[in-house]
Amino acid sequence: MPPVDNPELALILGGIPDALEESGGDLYSVIVNVAVNAWMAGHIHGEDGCTGCQDKRPTGTDWQARMDTITAMQPDITKWFNREVWTAALNDTGYGVTRR
Repeated sequence: MPPVDNPELALILGGIPDALEESGGDLYSVIVNVAVNAWMAGHIHGEDGCTGCQDKRPTGTDWQARMDTITAMQPDITKWFNREVWTAALNDTGYGVTRR
């Protein structure tokens, strides 16, 4: 599990409302997208110690540098950990979650 305030996790969470809107509400494709991004993020986090990954990424394997870059690009990225902010963004797309 990444640190609770992980910028990359926030980036993934923040992309869900847009992905749902862009896919026309295709929840399956959104879940697959989240799963793949989380899987890749987990591998990237582990690349610092992965000898098979050394020098294979053009941006390098410095996980902390990656987190710093995300935070610099979107300084308020951790807002996506606030349930109300995320739910409001989801509702703004016209989609939501209801139980039938």
